[in-house]
Amino acid sequence: MRSMRSTFRPLRATLLVHFAMTLSFAYIFLLDPASLSRMYGAVALDNMHLFLAMGFGSLMIALAIGSFLAFLHPLKNAAMILLLIIANFSLFLTDVVVLARAQMTLTTLFPEMVFYLAIAILLIRFFPEKESPKEEKPFVPDTKKEIPETKKDPVDVVTDA
Repeated sequence: MRSMRSTFRPLRATLLVHFAMTLSFAYIFLLDPASLSRMYGAVALDNMHLFLAMGFGSLMIALAIGSFLAFLHPLKNAAMILLLIIANFSLFLTDVVVLARAQMTLTTLFPEMVFYLAIAILLIRFFPEKESPKEEKPFVPDTKKEIPETKKDPVDVVTDA
C-alpha cells in the first residue's frame, strides 16, 4: 500500500520549483530594477513603474509563500493550490494580451509564458485528492462448514428431567 506522503511527490516537486522561481521573480521586481530593465528590454526607472514593479514583487512573494505552505501540506492546502493555478493561468493570459497588443516581443515573453502555463498544467494534473478507502467486503459466514451435531438436543435434555 502506497503511503499518503509518496503520492504527492510530483505535486511537491512542482510546488518547490514554483516557490523557487516565484521567489526569484519577486527579488528581481522588488530589489533589482536594473535586472528587470535588462530582462524586459525597457528602462522602467520612473517612480510609477518602480511602484508597480514593487507591487507585483510583493504579490509574487505572497504566491511563493502560498506554494511553500502547499508544499508542506498539499492535501490540507488544496485551496491554496487552486489559487496558484488561477494566478499562474491569469499571468499567462496577461502575457497573451501583451503580445496581442504588440507591447513586447515574443522572445521576451515566451520563457515566462511557458513557465506560467506549465506550472498551471502541472498543478492541475497533480491536484491533491484524498485516497479513497478500500472497499471492505461484507462479512459472509462460511456455509460450507457444518456445525457438528450434538448427541442430544439441549431442549430434550431440559424437558426430560
